Amino acid sequence: MKKVKISLSFKRLSAVLLAVFGQSILTAITNNVYFLNPYPLLSLLQTAVTTLVNAIANQQPGNKASTEAVTAAKEELNRVLTALAGYVVFESNTDKLKALSSGFSLTKVRGGTAVSAFTAVQGLQSGSVDVGSPVGGKSYIWGYTQDPIVAANWLVAATTFQPDFTINGLTPGVKYWFNVALVTPAGQQPACNPIMVHVV
Repeated sequence: MKKVKISLSFKRLSAVLLAVFGQSILTAITNNVYFLNPYPLLSLLQTAVTTLVNAIANQQPGNKASTEAVTAAKEELNRVLTALAGYVVFESNTDKLKALSSGFSLTKVRGGTAVSAFTAVQGLQSGSVDVGSPVGGKSYIWGYTQDPIVAANWLVAATTFQPDFTINGLTPGVKYWFNVALVTPAGQQPACNPIMVHVV
């Protein structure tokens, strides 16, 4: 079997989206049984994400110093994420599912397609969560429920034609579970495994 290869496409993200991506990786790897001794330390990732978020918040149009601060913060977060991607590759070896549990995406392999996974991460606004799905559906049914999971309590947040969505109006301080069901030409597919987010 071929070894997994992590996509480094996150380096092309805007500052805001990179901060969201960094937070999603932090959430995915924290207490992940497959990655118990991450390198770099997750505290460094948290610091890099926080630094970028603060730099974005303090950026002022036309202020060169504040723009350079955002650029520097992006470079540092990319540096940490790239090193962490290397750790995930080493620990995962040929196990794609293990690698995907880290929150990173895999690169396209010859004769195959890119492998991606459902994601659910804290949004930029309080009470919001950004969800994303592997592409391939004609539409996407986004579901959520409060913790603990009770089958009858699942709610549909929205049905969209795009593989990403922001769920708003959630209660800060509450743990929620999220999933997505793809609708393909063959009909609605089973919902994916849910992801829990402690909403802030």
